Amino acid sequence: MDLKGYNVSADIEHISYEFLSIGIKSTIKKDVSFKSLGLNIYFLAFGDKNELTGEIDDRVNSNNGDRDKVLATVAEITLDFLAHHRDATVIAVGSTPGRSRLYQMGINSKWHLIRQFYWVEGYINDDWEDYQPGKNYEAFSMRLKLDD
Repeated sequence: MDLKGYNVSADIEHISYEFLSIGIKSTIKKDVSFKSLGLNIYFLAFGDKNELTGEIDDRVNSNNGDRDKVLATVAEITLDFLAHHRDATVIAVGSTPGRSRLYQMGINSKWHLIRQFYWVEGYINDDWEDYQPGKNYEAFSMRLKLDD
């Protein structure tokens, strides 16, 4: 899936990724990491990398003018992670409801391609269900459709 994101560097295990957001304000180091929750389930953590602590700040709003390219990069990273961890399920939750809507808009824009290769679920009303475009979800899960 060609999403036209930034160039990315990954660690050897394809668990932690970095890229540079190059926008109207500055160049910002972004970090995407997949945190194991056990049972082959991983939480996607994404945000600006704090150079002093090495931690991800998922609350900052950079307003760097490259939102779509950053989101495309995070999507590409997620696909790369799933290609290297074929049995994994990735859970993504926006740090705010607005960010969850942005994730959903990204899924909707590529849904015709995503649904061919990935199982996607949305979290709503305290339960997971098969993803349905147009429904507002609080969180998302995604896993590779494997040949049985």
